[in-house]
Amino acid sequence: MVGNAPYPLTPIANFISVILVLSTLISRTRKLNLAVWVYAIWIALFCFQIFVNTIIWHGNMRIVIPVWCDIVTKIQVGANIGVRCCALAICIQLFRATRLRGSVEPTRDQLTNILCLSVLMIKILEDHGCESATFSYVGYIIYDGPPLICSLGCAVLTPITLARFWRHRKEMNEFLSSSQDNSRDKYTRLMLIACLDFIPNVPVLLIKIITSIMAGEDTTLNYPYISWKNVHDGPGIRVPNATLSFILQTPKSVWSTNAWGVFELNWIEWIYVVYAISFFGVFGAAPEVRRCFWYVFWFIPERMGWRRTRPFDVETLSDFVFDSKVGSEQLDCEI
Repeated sequence: MVGNAPYPLTPIANFISVILVLSTLISRTRKLNLAVWVYAIWIALFCFQIFVNTIIWHGNMRIVIPVWCDIVTKIQVGANIGVRCCALAICIQLFRATRLRGSVEPTRDQLTNILCLSVLMIKILEDHGCESATFSYVGYIIYDGPPLICSLGCAVLTPITLARFWRHRKEMNEFLSSSQDNSRDKYTRLMLIACLDFIPNVPVLLIKIITSIMAGEDTTLNYPYISWKNVHDGPGIRVPNATLSFILQTPKSVWSTNAWGVFELNWIEWIYVVYAISFFGVFGAAPEVRRCFWYVFWFIPERMGWRRTRPFDVETLSDFVFDSKVGSEQLDCEI
C-alpha cells in the first residue's frame, strides 16, 4: 500500500500557495497581461479546492456536500486545460516578440484571449476528496488531449523562441529596451513560466495516456461511448445503476494499492503548489509585492495593538528645532 503526504501538510501547502499567488496578483495588477492573470487565477482556484477537499475528506469518504463536488470537478477540469492553454498563449506572445514587432495584430490577440478564457460523473477518494470521473474514451479527447497538445506546443515553441532570441540578441535587446510594453526582465520571467509548464508535464501526460491505453478494460477511459442519453440514464459502468449523478466512493485501502494512481494523485496535488511557488518567485520579488506581503502580515497584529516601526517613525536625535511661519521667508533655528 502506497500512501500520500502526511496530514496536514497538503492543505497547509495549498493554502499558502493561494496566498502567494493572490498577493502577487493584487500587488501587480497593471503589470501582468491576460495570459498571466488567468494562469495565476486557475492555479489559485485549484490550490484552494485541494485545501478544502483534503480537510473535509480527511479519513473519510462521506457524501457531505454534493454541490461542492459538482463545482470542484469543473474547477479541476478547467485548471487542467486552462493552465496549459495560458502557458501556450504566453509562448505565442514570446515567439511574436522575437519577430521584433511593436504592434500586435487584432486577430492574434483574439487567439490569445480564446486560449485563456474558453474553457461530469463524480467520485470521492478518501483523504483526497471529490474528483471528476471518466466513463468512456471521450475522456482522452476532453480531459487528456487539450493539455497534452498545449504542452507539446510549448515544447516546440520555447526552443525556437530561445534560438531566435539568441541569434538576434542584439536586435532583441534594443527592441526590449525601447518598448514600453516589454522589457528583458519581463521577457525572461515569462519564458521561465512557459518552461515550467512543458518540462515536467509532457513526460507525465504521455506516461499517463500510455498507461491508460495499456490498462485495457481495467480503466473506464477505454470503455465505448454509446450516447448522451446512456450517460445520463444508462445501466452504469462498473457499478449497477451508476448514472451521471452517481458519486462513487473509494476508500484509501483500494486506491492506494495502485502505485501509478497514487503518484498521479500526489502529482496533481503538488504540481500546482510548485506552480504557485514558482509564480511567486518569478513575479513576487518586486518591491511593491514585498510591501503588499508586509501589509498582509501585519494586518491582524496591528488591529490587536501591535505597532511596527516604520522608517518615518524613528525619532530624530538632533537637538535642532525648526520653526517656520507661513508667508515669511524667515526660518528660526534654536539650539
